Amino acid sequence: MSIFRIDMLPGREGDCLWIEYGDEVRPRRILIDGGRKLAWNTLKERFASLPADQRKFELLILSHVDADHIEGLLAMLKAPDLPVSFKDVWFNGHRHLERVESLGAKQGEEFTKGIEAKGWDWNAAFDGKSVVIPDSGELPVKTLNDGMQLTLLSPTWPKLETLEPVWKEELRKAGLLGAEEDDTDSVIVESLGALTAEEVEEAAQSDFEPDTSAANGSSICVLAEFDGRRAVLTGDGHAPLLAASLARIRSNGGPVALDAFKLSHHGSHGTHSVELMKEISARRFLVSTDGSRHKHPHIESIARTVKHGGGGIELIFNYESMHTSKWDVGGLKNRYGYSTIYPDANTAGMIRTEL
Repeated sequence: MSIFRIDMLPGREGDCLWIEYGDEVRPRRILIDGGRKLAWNTLKERFASLPADQRKFELLILSHVDADHIEGLLAMLKAPDLPVSFKDVWFNGHRHLERVESLGAKQGEEFTKGIEAKGWDWNAAFDGKSVVIPDSGELPVKTLNDGMQLTLLSPTWPKLETLEPVWKEELRKAGLLGAEEDDTDSVIVESLGALTAEEVEEAAQSDFEPDTSAANGSSICVLAEFDGRRAVLTGDGHAPLLAASLARIRSNGGPVALDAFKLSHHGSHGTHSVELMKEISARRFLVSTDGSRHKHPHIESIARTVKHGGGGIELIFNYESMHTSKWDVGGLKNRYGYSTIYPDANTAGMIRTEL
């Protein structure tokens, strides 16, 4: 039987997803984001362990410019004698943020320089142009070798155009043009210790205040489908856009059936809404973060997930932290019908999900 697996790697509070699909012995591979710089240590070991004839990945996606998604990839690009390469790289650089793309002076972004230095194809699946949902018509669908199908769910042109005037500021926040800013994703509800049902109900019913970050809104998000299995990989995408895109691909009026859904922005209260939950029917919800800077996942997002998940779901965390372990409560599991999965103590930050 073919495989389709998602490994969340230790990227601290960020995303670093290693995806394998196809033949068990010779799988195809996709890398999405690179987490914090720490993730490079894991990536380096994994790259080195690959057979020499399996070191060309089908795709690298950098969802957007944020330090917790890009740092590990920058370390990768600077590494001498990098043993792997990528057939295509999906990333919207500054030149891709306007409908009439500028191919003039280089902006000096490190990732852009790295791609060009390696000679890898850049947005080749989109003819070198922006990875973006068109204003009208069907969502873009791209098919990789052996049948992996990727449907683009985000971003739209308005999201990219919102990022363009603040591009340099976002680079600075990502640590590419100087010091990184402190976290501004404030916590609305916080509980000390194990949660109670009353706290969960209150958090699930709390008003949703959508994230307005220009960088997060520019995230490349995809529905990945292979051999009858489906997963939504969200980056830090905005909930209203993800809900609208998923609504466009509903069949027979029901929610989109999924085997896995990675919570956007590591379970931030501003990027996971009840409206988004209504568009999907998922068995597994993946959360990638150690909670060290942003106190993710926020209670509201997980509360919305367990209350509106329909029961029988799995919460899969790649770190067991004070913010994730509070959901390992028998009474809450019984009430809402979910289970929690954490990595082994000796593999903190890394957990595999087999679809």
